[in-house]
Amino acid sequence: MAKSSALDPFDALGALIPALTDLYSAVKAKKSDRAHQLAEKIVARIYEITDHNHNAALAAIHLSKEQSPLKQPIYSAVIAHLLSIQHGIEGSTKESLMLATLLANLTFYEFQVLLNTMDGKLTDAQRAKLHKHPLEASQKLEAAGFLDPTMIKAVRQHHERLDGKGYPNRLKGNEISTLALIISICETYTARIDNRAYRKPVHPREALSHLLHEDDQRVKELLISLAKAIGIYPPGTWVKLANQEIAIVKGVSSASPVPKVTALFDPQGNAYLGPMERDAKQPNQKIIGSAAPPKHPSVDLQMLYEGA
Repeated sequence: MAKSSALDPFDALGALIPALTDLYSAVKAKKSDRAHQLAEKIVARIYEITDHNHNAALAAIHLSKEQSPLKQPIYSAVIAHLLSIQHGIEGSTKESLMLATLLANLTFYEFQVLLNTMDGKLTDAQRAKLHKHPLEASQKLEAAGFLDPTMIKAVRQHHERLDGKGYPNRLKGNEISTLALIISICETYTARIDNRAYRKPVHPREALSHLLHEDDQRVKELLISLAKAIGIYPPGTWVKLANQEIAIVKGVSSASPVPKVTALFDPQGNAYLGPMERDAKQPNQKIIGSAAPPKHPSVDLQMLYEGA
């Protein structure tokens, strides 16, 4: 895959942002045919990019410098696609999931720009707007001809919480659809690994740690599927090896829980001149924890994932 390839996710996922903007505008303008056509094209494109090289797609997400808030629904849809493959979600249910993931925040993303830069508490008015957006989005989708009840339900419920402390209707447990739970997981994950004004990004392994103690069997099964789909240490994440090298995860496979890693810094923090392949199955090269690069690596990270 050449660096300029139309299927290179480092470029291609970001290139979907203008199309998603057009989709949101078409929904709000009630241009039903236009909205459905755009939605189908975006979903098909996400499948194409991700299926071509899922390791590169995950790396593009975890190494992203994109600033637009519209990256989140696109990245969440990539994660939802991979999770659903692992979880056995197919056909019309999969279509409902992908559309709901892309469209759940269509009335909220401009406001999200402000929220992403805030380091203080929300005002009452801001919190009210936040709590209304799932219902507002579902209403605009129905007005634009998106009448799939499974998709609409997932949009309305994607901020509900199992303990009843979510919004807008404080639903609990089995009142919340599985698709809504998937969207919540994907959105939470992509939000927490992103850099925000009020906090530093969370390492992927910790992004969903708050769910590990949930008793809900569906959540447990979804987290297992997510871990199998993207890895405990997903592509594009930095790790420390037993030999004290700093490496980056290059690839994951459903055939083995041990990812492929490439060392880019020596134990003293000096950058290698090129990637040094390591075998994380070996005791002296196994992953011992998450890490951060001590400085900018000497290799082009985008090039590193060509054909990964």
